[in-house]
Amino acid sequence: MKHTPLSEQDYQRLETILQRFAAQGAMNLEQLDGFLAALLAGPESLPPQDCLPLILGEAFDDDDAFHNPKELERFARLVSGHWHDIAHALQHDDFAPWLTADANGEVHGHDWAEGFYQGMQLMAEDWQLLFDDADNAPALAPILALAFERHPDPEMRPFIDGASREQKDAWLGEIGSAVPAIHRFFADIRARIAAEIEADEA
Repeated sequence: MKHTPLSEQDYQRLETILQRFAAQGAMNLEQLDGFLAALLAGPESLPPQDCLPLILGEAFDDDDAFHNPKELERFARLVSGHWHDIAHALQHDDFAPWLTADANGEVHGHDWAEGFYQGMQLMAEDWQLLFDDADNAPALAPILALAFERHPDPEMRPFIDGASREQKDAWLGEIGSAVPAIHRFFADIRARIAAEIEADEA
């Protein structure tokens, strides 16, 4: 089946909707990208429609957030489209994280990494398989370093006094190879789960 990626206009719509609900705890586009990357790279490819409450925050339960059900459906299709874009990138070894520059043109990556870590928490027990694998666990290092760099507890941060710009750039540069490596690590587990689901539905 041919993959049709979201257009630039689609992404603008998606970003605008997420920004509209920022005050209600919705993810921004960078967080969403990290979150969906974790869902796809991890032990089970969770569909994004099952995670809309996490993506939208309080707006999901707000009857006034969307003007009608079709508007919510259009939003869900945009999220699903981005999920498929990431899936296609991982399948073709062409993954790159969606990282947004701040007003000064600097890219930090914290939102992306925090989104990825949030996705990991949905199946934390299965992600432990990667933590316990000495050869493959290092793929998580740059992601978790960024995810915890602004943790409210200083002792949870990789550097109590803050990482240097050079160190942050190194972490950011490693994400593009880390996520595909994680995706490959969990490939057999995803295949087994998919086969079990297919067998149950037969």
